[in-house]
Amino acid sequence: MKELLLALPAGRETQGRSIGLTPAHMAYRVGPGPKLLGIRLPQNLRGGLMQVDCAGFDGAGDPVGCCRQILGECRRRSFRGIVCDFEGEPRGCTGKLVEILDRNCAAQGWPLYVPECYSAHAPKARVLIPSALTHGTLERRLKEAIARYGQNRAALAVEWVREDFVLPARGRGEPVGQEALEGQMKRLEPAIFFDKGLCAHYYTYMKGPQAHFVLFDTPRSIREKLETAKRLGIIAALLPGPEIEDHLEEIFGPEGG
Repeated sequence: MKELLLALPAGRETQGRSIGLTPAHMAYRVGPGPKLLGIRLPQNLRGGLMQVDCAGFDGAGDPVGCCRQILGECRRRSFRGIVCDFEGEPRGCTGKLVEILDRNCAAQGWPLYVPECYSAHAPKARVLIPSALTHGTLERRLKEAIARYGQNRAALAVEWVREDFVLPARGRGEPVGQEALEGQMKRLEPAIFFDKGLCAHYYTYMKGPQAHFVLFDTPRSIREKLETAKRLGIIAALLPGPEIEDHLEEIFGPEGG
């Protein structure tokens, strides 16, 4: 792939650089005003991409000044692109904010990554397609995205999923922590399967009269997701650094996980 991004907590270094991963620094937020809020980073930190969210922001205000702050911080830190990690549908001025960033990033030659629901506001940006599915196949999902956005715009947003669904599974499941997952598997000793279409592991169990379906990722499933995207010609992916950083060798090494 042309660009593999590793989302990292503020100021955290990574061995991923040595295998070609580019850090996306999770240190910024759009706050009330709107204005750019940031966690203090090391003075000498340079390079990579800025990752900015808008958690808690109600969308009120004029985004022009905030965009100037975002672009100025990118120049000061020598960031070469921006990831808009915005949850939910556009609200208030967030669509306009993304439009402004799209124009300016294109003028600078920087990539801008946006969630799919912001794609209409950013016609030049790369569109993040989540890897988590409960039905269909990842290959089909990515082919649909390529048909809609083009091969150079569709980007894979890799998720490290651990979710418990009541069957029939719909939407997103209940998050399951790593310790809880391991404890449940040890207690139930379920038959674990790998779904090549979803590129994920799963097992089922009964809780009273209700059937449950647990979907989870491992280094093997992350590798399968990336290989599927690469085979389809997708040029970029965003990886969840806090969850996978201890598994980089398994995911990217010659033997796989």
